[in-house]
Amino acid sequence: MEATPTENVQITIGIRDVKLLHYEATTRVFDLLEPLPNEKYEFQFDFKVRLSEHEMLFEVLLGVTLFEKQPENVKIELAKISTVTSFKVDNYNEVIRKNGEVVNIPNQLITVAGGIAVSTVRGMFAICVKDTILANAVIPIINPQVFVPKTM
Repeated sequence: MEATPTENVQITIGIRDVKLLHYEATTRVFDLLEPLPNEKYEFQFDFKVRLSEHEMLFEVLLGVTLFEKQPENVKIELAKISTVTSFKVDNYNEVIRKNGEVVNIPNQLITVAGGIAVSTVRGMFAICVKDTILANAVIPIINPQVFVPKTM
């Protein structure tokens, strides 16, 4: 399935479900004696969408990996979290259009759902690292436009 952005369209959505799929901290975390300064943290985002035409669902699968930045562009993985946020799209067939194998998804659906998914994963991550050496590692605010596929 290939997703391509489309023009703006009226969208009616609601959050159907939010799930924590996985969280883990690496052994490096247990070697840390004190929290790292915020500038030593780097977050990497892995954004994917999944569709269920039958259930009229648009799902955002979001993985976030936390790294410790080292000198000379070296990064050490500290933790990762995976979530899925499901959105019921009331007017699914008007919003998400298929043309053969190509699926057209409006940019605003990607950005709205992406922004909600990032906020959701931020809260879940905060709960997972609460009372640990990573408690000060807060997923930053990002512009969800970064999740919109680039057009040629």
